Amino acid sequence: MTPGIPPDIAPSAAVADLRRRVAAQHASGGPGMQTSALASDLTDDVVVAVWRQIVAAVPAAPGFFGHAVALVAHGGYGRREMAPYSDVDLMILHAADPQGRVAEAARRLLQSLFDAGLEVGQSVRTVNEACRLAGEDATIFSTLCECRLLAGNGDLLARLESRLQGLARRKTRRLATRLIAARREEAEKFGETTALLQPNVKRSPGGLRDLQLVRWLGRVGWGTTSFDDLVHMGALSKRDAEGLRDASEFLWRVRNDLHLAAGRAADDLTRDEQVRIAAARGLGEQAGLLGVERFMRDYFGHTGKVAAVADTLVHRLRRPPAVQRFVASLAGHRVAGLFRVGPADVAALPGKAQAIAGRPASVIHLVELAMLYDLPIAADTWQAVREANGVAADTDAPIDAETLARFLGLFGHPGRLGAALRRLHEVGLLERLIPQFAHARHLLQFNNYHKYTVDEHCIVAVEQASALAAAEGWLGAVWQQVNRKRTLLLALLIHDLGKGFIEDHSAVGARIARDVAARFELPADEAETLEFLVLKHLSMAHVAFRRDVGDPSIVIGFARDVGSPEVLRLLTLLTAADVAAVGPGTWNKWKSDLLADLYFRTLAVLDGESPSAAAERHGAGLTGLLADVAADDPVAVLARELPRAYLRDTGPQQIVEELRQLTRLPEKGIVVSTRWQPERSTVAITVGTRESLAPGIFHRVTGAITSQRLEILAADINTLPGGLVLDHFAVHDPDYAAEPPPDRLADIAAAIREAVKADEPPSFTRRWNPFAPLPAPGPRQPARILFDTSSSDGTTILEIFAHDFAGLLYAIAKTLFAAGVSVRAAKIGTYLDQVVDAFHVTDQSGRKITDPVRLEQLRRMLEEVVQPPDRPGAGPHGPAG
Repeated sequence: MTPGIPPDIAPSAAVADLRRRVAAQHASGGPGMQTSALASDLTDDVVVAVWRQIVAAVPAAPGFFGHAVALVAHGGYGRREMAPYSDVDLMILHAADPQGRVAEAARRLLQSLFDAGLEVGQSVRTVNEACRLAGEDATIFSTLCECRLLAGNGDLLARLESRLQGLARRKTRRLATRLIAARREEAEKFGETTALLQPNVKRSPGGLRDLQLVRWLGRVGWGTTSFDDLVHMGALSKRDAEGLRDASEFLWRVRNDLHLAAGRAADDLTRDEQVRIAAARGLGEQAGLLGVERFMRDYFGHTGKVAAVADTLVHRLRRPPAVQRFVASLAGHRVAGLFRVGPADVAALPGKAQAIAGRPASVIHLVELAMLYDLPIAADTWQAVREANGVAADTDAPIDAETLARFLGLFGHPGRLGAALRRLHEVGLLERLIPQFAHARHLLQFNNYHKYTVDEHCIVAVEQASALAAAEGWLGAVWQQVNRKRTLLLALLIHDLGKGFIEDHSAVGARIARDVAARFELPADEAETLEFLVLKHLSMAHVAFRRDVGDPSIVIGFARDVGSPEVLRLLTLLTAADVAAVGPGTWNKWKSDLLADLYFRTLAVLDGESPSAAAERHGAGLTGLLADVAADDPVAVLARELPRAYLRDTGPQQIVEELRQLTRLPEKGIVVSTRWQPERSTVAITVGTRESLAPGIFHRVTGAITSQRLEILAADINTLPGGLVLDHFAVHDPDYAAEPPPDRLADIAAAIREAVKADEPPSFTRRWNPFAPLPAPGPRQPARILFDTSSSDGTTILEIFAHDFAGLLYAIAKTLFAAGVSVRAAKIGTYLDQVVDAFHVTDQSGRKITDPVRLEQLRRMLEEVVQPPDRPGAGPHGPAG
């Protein structure tokens, strides 16, 4: 026991001297634990001196206070773990005191220490009261686990400690459950992960509180708070104990630094403090990492270790008694001669833990079984895995094809994929499967946007996407429509691995995606999509949140990059998950609405089948018009099978009229109607016939329209049940500024009828205007021809992005016909000088085209006809102006 402070020194001066001495030891590079112990010892001097002065001033009281009272340090102060401005936790433990002398002394002690500049947490209790409260409140029990006598009767403290030990033996499981629950509740307030970019050194997961939790659980479960004793009892491994001591030293030095810099209690490791501490430690930039990033990588390494050890101890205390475990081993079923599954967990069979731990494929199988059966992994089994596969472990086990294939298999179970990935990452296996993950481990994102480290952000993004499976609303619907969920989830897992390098992280990430695709031997189309998603993972958020998507050129440029509805869906889900994974509250309805707006606008450009209010309104109106029509009437039958794009763009009355004309057509009949649309200043053309009328109807009609010097702005073609064809075109007639005269509309209709039945190809005459300026030459991107075999169950979607020139649509349509491809539906769009054509195609037998060889042949054929001629012309769908 320290003798206290000299009587001629005021307590406030002693406290000031205490902090100067602590600061000096810290500045000289003193270990964090030694500095905290010094702060505790010097605080003892002040507290004991003040206490003795108080006791001496009470008349006829020294004898009473010597045998009936104990002044006890508890909590962090009791462990001799004091930061420079930590609270001083004191308990005055006493016997019966009918005269109230203890209460008066306690009041004076509290006031005196407060006046001296200390923050004090003080309680006054009998042994019985302390035991009762400890049994009721896990927090109180934890503060009394490690007490020290400062003054008075040590027998009182010994009685308390003996009874607390008995309480722990009698109520081990109950106390452990309460301690764990209290810690979980606290951790949730300070972040649920060790990977917070601005953690609380004391209370965030993996911080000093989790080190304390290990001690508390040690006291409850094994009767000791010593790490070494827990090793001897088999509760901790030697490596875990060493890791806890290293973490304790690191964290205490950081906490002391925070307190001294603030001149008060301060446990939040803010960005400013991170920069300051890194600079003070002489950490400079290295290998593309800032000094602060290197410092925080060390920080997260320690807190991750603490959290993992604490979690292991939690699971060990929660496991059933030995008899129940034996019964469970009989009740569960065996898998692969290595695992026992159920009824309460997934565990290694007796003697098989090391065999599992030493083979990566078996570790992944263990995690997969836990996913499939929604069961925890037995603590002993996972401890064996941790020992054999930790980040610091020296393991030479090969990563073979079986291991890689089994890892990819995890992505078929999105529901618990995040937890599985986090398990594999914890033991260092994830970075052996994807080597680039090693660089991202504990990598700080030093900005004001992200809340998590790069590795944690990537895993959280996977979890956010997986959660969409149960989501309502438009994103949930998009998730259900996606066929390649593995590609999406893998892209999310690696999308930010390019960070921490000098080069743009999206470009680095694209190279990583190529490497990952090659490593896992992904199919070529999946590899291409994976690389695209990683390279462009910021693009959709940029357009949706920072651009006016009411500008058609913005949407068409984005649609050109995306290329297909399936890739659009993947990129949309990736964007939503990426934003949501930044941190709590970053995803909101406003962002959801902006993203939805861009998604549906782009989908309309790519496919024309996106939902719209107009489609719903027109559908309801059509139902009303046909209410009295028999269900087997040909018009009613066709009405039930209408494509959404047709329903969206055509009024109910017009639909009924067109369907009646179609159903009355003779075998070789054709109906063509033309009408002026004043609200759009365009001519609407409708063509209805039967597929049997002539081969290649679509290219014949487009040729006829183009031969009339019309610019095709948009077209929707639809093949309906019974071989009926219904095509709609919106065209601009450059010969007329306003409504064309009736004879012009009649000429257009006649040209279409003739072309459908003619054998000669159309000619594309150019309207001559000697005063019209030649179009200014501009940069031309190469044409893009893409095939989407995933978005539609019955057709292959062909996407063509090209520059406008005369006769292009006719050339495309004729090429498709010549290649034996049947166009079932199409969405044609012209946007300034850009053409975006989407065709739903099949072979001539009506089957979806998926053969890569045939698709590549078709691509080459189309590439020959979509390149614009050297001379200036109008657009792909009409003559020059």
